[in-house]
Amino acid sequence: MKTIFALSFGILLGISLIPARSSALGHSGKDLLTGREVRFPSKEDRIPVLVFLSAKCPCSRSHEPELKRLHARFAGAGFEFIGVHSNQDETSAESKKHFKEAALPFPVIEDRGAKLADEFRALKTPHVFVLKGNEVVFQGGVDDSADGARAKKRFLEDALATLQQGKPLEVSRARALGCAIQR
Repeated sequence: MKTIFALSFGILLGISLIPARSSALGHSGKDLLTGREVRFPSKEDRIPVLVFLSAKCPCSRSHEPELKRLHARFAGAGFEFIGVHSNQDETSAESKKHFKEAALPFPVIEDRGAKLADEFRALKTPHVFVLKGNEVVFQGGVDDSADGARAKKRFLEDALATLQQGKPLEVSRARALGCAIQR
């Protein structure tokens, strides 16, 4: 009963209840635009920032400018941004078209069958997971708004800045707002 309550409560809050460890490191996927295999992390000293995205979710789209800004700020500091497209109700053609137009400065891999989304228990787009080693050190929303332009709290930026300084995170989980990942 407690497990059902915790899971239901987590879903209502938009916080997935994932294990502290993940076997996702060493995974790979094909970049939607180039077809190249993308492994993460690409180098041992890189910290993967997995961002579950959607081609048609307005919330996901509204956060693309912020993700570009964060990539510009943190990619040179050892963070490796990787978009993950898991929505099974979006065609490959519409996804490729959208992500080409979005011109994100990082790869977006196809998550066929939503296997990564299931492993991480990613619920919405955008939903972010920052990994250090095999540990998920941050998970949740990019910020506190379904519209990126209206955000007041920037959860992902704060987490990356804190990790960059080598300090422990004060906030390791934040509510993810957006469209449900369609499995």
